[in-house]
Amino acid sequence: MRLLLSLLLLPLLAPAREPLVECDLVGVFPPHASWRAISSGHAGCEGAQWVGDTLHYAAHHDGFAFKWTEATGLVVWRKDSPEATSFRPDGAGGFYVVEQTTRQLTRWNAQGERVEVLADTFEGRKLNRPNDVIVRSDGTLWFTDPDWLFSKRPNDKKELPGQFVFRFDPKTKTLTKVAEGFDKPNGIAFSPDEKHLFISDSGTPNVFRFPVNADGTLGPREVFATFTEKGLDGLALSPQGQLWVCTKDGIRITALDGKALGLLKTPGKPTSIAFGPEGRLAVTTRDACYVTKLQ
Repeated sequence: MRLLLSLLLLPLLAPAREPLVECDLVGVFPPHASWRAISSGHAGCEGAQWVGDTLHYAAHHDGFAFKWTEATGLVVWRKDSPEATSFRPDGAGGFYVVEQTTRQLTRWNAQGERVEVLADTFEGRKLNRPNDVIVRSDGTLWFTDPDWLFSKRPNDKKELPGQFVFRFDPKTKTLTKVAEGFDKPNGIAFSPDEKHLFISDSGTPNVFRFPVNADGTLGPREVFATFTEKGLDGLALSPQGQLWVCTKDGIRITALDGKALGLLKTPGKPTSIAFGPEGRLAVTTRDACYVTKLQ
């Protein structure tokens, strides 16, 4: 009911004046750039992903998945989403999706219908609560599996002994644990050359970096960046090859050598980042989705 009211009253919920973009890294945004609210009033918002000029994202705790373009505006893609929090193109018009309610890695078609369950157990034990997935150029899927919400959902039983990062090979249907030792593994991204994998750990203030070996295994992890607080969320590589990380303070922009470059303040705590066509940038916060443009 809360989200339905939000959708019906979007013009009223949107700020009367679009908040200006504040970024202390010069040259990233044009002068007087502002945040355009696409929707707001959500219990949770995640999963920004551009496919062409179409933005996909979710109000996951409200059970909604959305699509948005300049031409069509906001469209409800699914109103019964199983808390999906990441949508990645599968190369065939559909999407690889992680679902928190079902605790599965799945594949949806273009209409948002689940057509395949790819992974739901590891070594006979149910996954925790898959959070973010990315697709490597070889077609393999890499996803984080933190143990969020078990304390609030007593009917859900945690079965795995830890919180891992997995690799799934769609060709062989093989699920492999590639990294462990996290508190709450969350965002995941490859470097542009795919020689390194970045993981944000929400339970610590750290972003970790792993070398990626030729056989798809990972080398020893290192701390790539440490921020002032815990609660890190999604991350993404910008077209300029910078790592953008969602933190409680806003989005931290970091060079790939680990040098801190600047802070992008956001209208709320950011949860996901997506770089789109024609310089578009989409950012979800805990309760809203915003779009702006880069320089």
